[in-house]
Parts: sequence; C-alpha cells; structure tokens
Amino acid sequence: MVLPTSVNTIHRQTASTLSTRGIPINMASGRFLGLVALGLGAVLHLALPAGAQPTPELVRERVEREWTVKAEKMRANLLPLMRAHEIDLWIILSRENAPDPALELFGGYGVTGWYGHRNAYLFRDAGDRGLETAALGTHLSDHLAPFYDERVLYGEEGLAPHLQKWVAARNPRRIAINQSRTISMADGLTAELKDYLIDAIGAPYRDRLVSSEPLLVEYVSTRTPAEEAIVLEASAATFDILRRALSNEVITPGRTTLMEVHYWITAEWKRQGFEFNFPASLDLQRRGAEPLDDSAEPVIERGDLLHVDFGVRSSGLVTDQQKMAYVLREGETEPPAGLRHAFDVSSRMAEIILDEFQVGRTGIQIKTAAESRGADEGIDSLVYSHAQGNWVHDAGVWMIFDWPERYGDHPRFPLRAREWISLEYRVTVPIPEWDGQAVDIMREEDTFVGGDGSVEYLSGPQTELWIIR
Repeated sequence: MVLPTSVNTIHRQTASTLSTRGIPINMASGRFLGLVALGLGAVLHLALPAGAQPTPELVRERVEREWTVKAEKMRANLLPLMRAHEIDLWIILSRENAPDPALELFGGYGVTGWYGHRNAYLFRDAGDRGLETAALGTHLSDHLAPFYDERVLYGEEGLAPHLQKWVAARNPRRIAINQSRTISMADGLTAELKDYLIDAIGAPYRDRLVSSEPLLVEYVSTRTPAEEAIVLEASAATFDILRRALSNEVITPGRTTLMEVHYWITAEWKRQGFEFNFPASLDLQRRGAEPLDDSAEPVIERGDLLHVDFGVRSSGLVTDQQKMAYVLREGETEPPAGLRHAFDVSSRMAEIILDEFQVGRTGIQIKTAAESRGADEGIDSLVYSHAQGNWVHDAGVWMIFDWPERYGDHPRFPLRAREWISLEYRVTVPIPEWDGQAVDIMREEDTFVGGDGSVEYLSGPQTELWIIR
C-alpha cells in the first residue's frame, strides 16, 4: 500500500498447490517447511477451490484461530516485554463506537461488540504470579476468558469505582497508557477518557502514567510461528488473487475498466472468506498520455501498463502487495524490450534494498543507503517500505522520509528480527519504444526478517511483467 504522493507429503502438496497457481515457493525454506509442519492454518487446510463459497465452518475456524493465536502470544510475550520496559500496569480504556486500536492485539473487536460502553482492560506484572489480566466494563462475554482472568461487570455505578479499587489494591509504580504523539496505534486514549482515568484512579497516580508506545511497538513487531503461518497463507492467496485479476480471466482489452477489475478483486476476497484490509487501487500508464487511476474508470486498452495495490486480512493479520502487467498490442508476443528492461531494473533494485535490510539499522538509514546504491548503478528509485502485520502500515519501522509530522517516529525505529516488512518501492525508467517517456515500475512484496537477520519472500515475488493478451 503506497505510503508517499515465505511431514514431507504435506510439504509437496502445499508447494504444488501454490506453484500451480503461479506462486513460486522455495520448498527448501526452513521457515516454510516448519510452518506447514506446525499445522497452524496451513494453506491446504483453509484455501478455497475456485468457484467455492466461504462456509460457516471456514469463517468460524479463522475467527477462532485468530483469538487462539493472539491469546497464546499475549500469555507468552507480554509479561517479559512489560518487564523489559519497566511497566507494572498497562491500562487500555475504550468506548463503544470509538474502540482503542490496541484492542486488536488482545482478541480483536470480536463477534459480540465486546468493547462495551466504557471499559478498562488491565494487564499487570504480578511478580511471581505472572501476568494478571482483567476486564472491567459492560458486554464482557465469556469469549474474553482466554485473555482476561477476571471480568467485572458494572451497572448504574459506572466504571470508575471498580477501576479505582482495582488500581489502589495493587499500587503500580509505572502505568502505561495509550497516548503517543507519533504512533497512531499507541494513541487510542481519547482526551475525555484520559481525564476520566485520572479522576477515577486519583491524583497520586497521575505522575506514574507513561506512554505505552515502546512496549506496544516491540510487542507488535515480535512475531510468533503461529502468526507466521497465518500470513504465509494470506500472502499466497493475495498473490493468486492479483495474478488472476491481471489476466484475461478478468480483463478483455478494449472493454474492461479499471473499476471493473477493482470490483472483481473485492468480490474475490469476499468469496474466499477474507476480511477487509484496504481497497484495491489500480492505475495505468499509456504511451503519450498522463497516467490514469481507477477514479477516472478508464477502459483498459492494448499497450497499457497496469498496476494494482491490494492486500487481504485473515485472522487479524494483513498482507500488502503491488503487481504490474502489460496488455499486448495486436501482433505482440511479449512486452516491448524497454518495458522488460524496466522491470529487470526494478528486480535489481529489490536485491539492493533487501541487502540493506540489516537488523538494528533505522528505517531512514536503510532507505538512504538503498537509494544511494541504486543511484550508483544509474537507478532512479524511491524506497517507501514499511512494517506490516496487525495493520497494513504497522507499528514498527518504516523506510520512509524522516518527516515527523507525517510519519512520526517510524523512520527512526530499528529493523527487528522476526518482523514482517512490506518491500515497497518504485523505479522510474525511460522507455525507448515510448519515445523516451518515463514509466514508473511500482513494486511491493511481503517479506519476513528471520531470527538470524535473513530475509525471505512470503510469496512470489513477481519476476517479470505479467501479460494480458
């Protein structure tokens, strides 16, 4: 998604299923083999054959998988990170119709509207007793049991007395709240709710409040094997949807419009039982003309260079990919040499960027180094890669301009091991066959930074311009 203006029979079957759909998979990848062996949402298990419709069983399995994976992560990872950041208590306050984004991490908004009228979600370091969790509020379904050990319902008396009693009995020294100037998903506490919190717990605790931002960013950015399995499945499905969208299955040159492709993609992700992530965005470049996006609803003509940006959401996790295709003119059997060269340049730029994905370096350092190396090779590039996962532009590092008022602290964050990164960038190349007109080759692939710092594609990548006949 535009930021600026990756049991032997199962292994073989899964890899075969993906490769026959045009999705190259490296069967030697230890991560790929390991994730399939885990049985955590393996692709064969939850994939839908063409023409099938999502069943209640599929929807239930994906929802329950989401809650299980999130609860297991919370129980395993949250307390060590709270201690690393010296947080005794994390309070998330939320209201109906204005839920805090961080609730996505602890079950999602759920099927019962469980964020309630005015609720408090509490995560405490209870020392030798481990992680203590509680939910105080309304609409506290038993679906919350995997996340919250204690659930307290209130009535006319409201939330405040229960919250005051709970906090006073534990007397935490450092209390994290979701307030951040620069990181949106750590800024879910509204001005009114902050005042309400201080009034409820009392003035002595006001000076103990700190931002949850460092804790939230590290918690989100540290991925579990169960999460990796979900994203592997979703990434393969995204690649497949886009491969089909930019093909003659969907496009008839001279007749199909960009918005018709958009609506096919929308219908297809819904048919496969995925959730909304962001709407597909399409545009085209044409010899001798200004670029056109889908808002103009242009008819796709022969000789057009097409571009799509799209991702799905599955069990609370997202993908983000961009693909490009060329519509053959009458008599052509392949794209013009200039366009093929331009795509090759984009593939070389991907190699450069991935080589700069070094754990510990900040986003702006990676961006600057990659663009400089590209320029040394004569490549006109713009890098705008970013973390992805629970949100399409996730809580961690973004390889983007250091513009605090626009991008916050994301460009200054370090790249972490076990983080998902959207490899997003563009190269601009003049095309001889288009009278020297410059075209943008816009690329985006889902990648994973391993524990050893190595980087792998979750699906794909696209290795050449796709052809529409």
